[in-house]
Amino acid sequence: HERNNINLGQVMGSHQMLERLQNGESIPLEEFTTQYDPVTRLILENGGILPFAKKLKAGEIELPAVSTEHRGMTMAEKIVANKLIGTNGEACYVSPGDAVLATVDGGYSHEFTTAQVHNFLAAEYGADYTLPNPPKFAVFEDHLLYATGVPRFGPFADKIQTLRDLQVAFQQHTGVRDYSAKDGVSPGICHQVAREEFIDVGDFIQATDSHTCMGGASNALTYGVGSTEYANLVYNQFAFVKVPESIRFELTGSLNPGCTAKDVILHILWHYAKHSDTLDRSMEFGGPGLASISMDERATLCNMATECSAKTGICDPDQLTIDWLMERREDLSEDKIRSAFVYADPDAHYDGGVHTINLDVIRPMVAHPGNPDEGVPSDPTNGAYIDELGDVKIDIAYAGSCTAGKDDDFAYYAMVTKAALDAGLTVADGVDCYIQFGSKAVKDLSERNGWNDLFAAAGVKLIDPGCGACIGAGPGVSNESEQVTVSAINRNFQGRSGPGKLYLASPLTVMASAFTGKITAWRADLFN
Repeated sequence: HERNNINLGQVMGSHQMLERLQNGESIPLEEFTTQYDPVTRLILENGGILPFAKKLKAGEIELPAVSTEHRGMTMAEKIVANKLIGTNGEACYVSPGDAVLATVDGGYSHEFTTAQVHNFLAAEYGADYTLPNPPKFAVFEDHLLYATGVPRFGPFADKIQTLRDLQVAFQQHTGVRDYSAKDGVSPGICHQVAREEFIDVGDFIQATDSHTCMGGASNALTYGVGSTEYANLVYNQFAFVKVPESIRFELTGSLNPGCTAKDVILHILWHYAKHSDTLDRSMEFGGPGLASISMDERATLCNMATECSAKTGICDPDQLTIDWLMERREDLSEDKIRSAFVYADPDAHYDGGVHTINLDVIRPMVAHPGNPDEGVPSDPTNGAYIDELGDVKIDIAYAGSCTAGKDDDFAYYAMVTKAALDAGLTVADGVDCYIQFGSKAVKDLSERNGWNDLFAAAGVKLIDPGCGACIGAGPGVSNESEQVTVSAINRNFQGRSGPGKLYLASPLTVMASAFTGKITAWRADLFN
């Protein structure tokens, strides 16, 4: 909210300042802006981010010099330093708290936010504005595809259609990449498609959604911004950055068969985020154990950095990074990818510390829904081990979302489903089980492998690619407060996915629970 106000050129002050104004006193502008860093002051004093950018381009504004001396840097710091503008090509260094402008490599918006971007740009640059580099940016129709089928969204059907129409108008006006739905089917959730198709190693990507950080699995700096910031970066190709602090997680060992990366990030939420260790920081993932975690699983770690209240998540690059990207991108070569690798310096400083997580000892987990009526909020940091939960009967098992709609997630779903069918089981009586594809590419993979037939035989309800129950806008939401959901999504805030109680869990746990009718950790002999 504060940053949007700043970008709009709206000053903010204290109640005492308001009283002074009401009493007729004049207050100098600098008294409102003195609390901010030098770059933010320039943005405010020049009327907001878009007027500021105009004057910067015209040479009417001189940026303050970046004065950080040579130092070891984290991955996030290195990427920002590589993208600084106004440095005349000189090597620069940054440190946490530095306020700078950095070139962005791309970004995307979806139908919730694109209309505002279009409006801001037309108001500032005129109805005939053009973008300098449309192929670097994209629009996605993924968030509200199924919303009108949910009772609470039904009354807003006309407004939802208006948002869709305005996004179409923006895309046709600007020529950005178009990921609109065709015949009511989306190409996929923006974060999943972006990592499949256009996020490169070493990129700086910003988009209008908090789970943009999922792209960090590809060794890129990616995080969400508001519509005002996005309007500027899509037009002017730079972003304001306040360099974040970092925290590093060194992974060792390998996960047990009943665990996935979701259990790892739930562990981090419980033991680190709950105590604000990750707050506003870039979460780095590395160490020898990272090699045992697939690219899709790394995406889960980075995706849920936002649930940790972190700025972003980013993984060390390796051969898996190269192999995964080359399998999907004909425009890349191994040399091109490897040359862009970004590693933290050995002497990099981590304000949040360096923490070792032994994957060997990670156990299947959930984040429980708490009890808001008794002062325990619904929150992803409510960690609990499944073997200590007792019997928790479920009404809904939901598998999907950007967090859990990837190739590897579907391999997990198929493995558990096949084991259940081999044991003569189908989805438990009284349980609705939904699986939603993260992208068209994931759906195609599932069809080629025959997984869709398995799911259908087991009584699973398949949903085309897109967002849905995760934001309360599609099949899989609860309808009554007494209902219990076990879900592979990323948030369990009260009311987010319906009025019922929601437990966050791994893809393996969600599918195992669908067949047992209660929250159950997966093991190979579960159905024997």
